[in-house]
Amino acid sequence: MTATSCGQSDTSVNTSDLTEQEKEWVEFSYAHEKNEDVKRTWEQLPADGVKSYLEEQRPRLCGDTAELMQSLKEAGYEAGEMQEYKEKTARLIC
Repeated sequence: MTATSCGQSDTSVNTSDLTEQEKEWVEFSYAHEKNEDVKRTWEQLPADGVKSYLEEQRPRLCGDTAELMQSLKEAGYEAGEMQEYKEKTARLIC
């Protein structure tokens, strides 16, 4: 996957170990990520690390919806973005 963030050149996240749905979710999540440290984490991980990171995050992402929405709100997401994130997460990785 290659994702472009505002004001930066193309950046790669290695999604070669992921399913098509997982790749779509990582691409979506990366493109909408507001925390540059999290983006750098995605960029620096090898393929198996991206898969492991996704597996570690899955319980949080697929668990308590209210908790997920609260964490998105605290991260600066607006209501429409939060809803889209929740729906994509449910459809692609939960």
